[in-house]
Amino acid sequence: MVHPEPSKHELAYREIRERIIDGRLGPGRRLVLSTLARELDISPVPVREAIRRLEAEGLVAFERNVGARVATLQDDEWEQLVEMLALLDGFAFAAAAPRVSPEDLAEARAFNGQLREVASAGQLDHALVMALHRRFHRALYRCCGNRYVIESLDGIWDRIDASRVLVTLYPALRVAAAVEEHDELLERLERGEDDSAVLESCAREHNLNAIRTIRKNVT
Repeated sequence: MVHPEPSKHELAYREIRERIIDGRLGPGRRLVLSTLARELDISPVPVREAIRRLEAEGLVAFERNVGARVATLQDDEWEQLVEMLALLDGFAFAAAAPRVSPEDLAEARAFNGQLREVASAGQLDHALVMALHRRFHRALYRCCGNRYVIESLDGIWDRIDASRVLVTLYPALRVAAAVEEHDELLERLERGEDDSAVLESCAREHNLNAIRTIRKNVT
């Protein structure tokens, strides 16, 4: 099957979104239509459409007399975002338990193994830590059987990445403990533990520990 070429709007959307997620366009960065259009070699119209789409996703905010900027999170807002992540990830983890395959578990364990290696390195690669952490969780929550939950979790992770809050704090403060907690979560799945309430609670608390650790060390 031949797929049609993506539109200029779609290309602009993908490129700007990627730059926001990976930090090239950081929080608060002004998004100038003419500059982006020139960089992408397209007219400002598809860039404007792309930015409106990113606004709907919460990745871009419009300020009066300023225009579009990459969205920023206040101190309590990133915590609320992680709380939402914890609730959904906990539900997804428990729902995934009867559906997860040995291959899924092996993939998640491999990501955690890579994360352990990165965490033990002399100088942390913060972006790589967050990418591997995200891949570990997605390898499991994608098995939950609910595409709306999966899409919501993907969106929350995007906003977490774009905020750059955790990428600057999480690796040094939390990653070593997170790797051990990942092992515990995997062991519960490998044992075939079927108490969904316990599974959900363990996954939820694992995510909430990020808030507790950062709050303890930063505030």
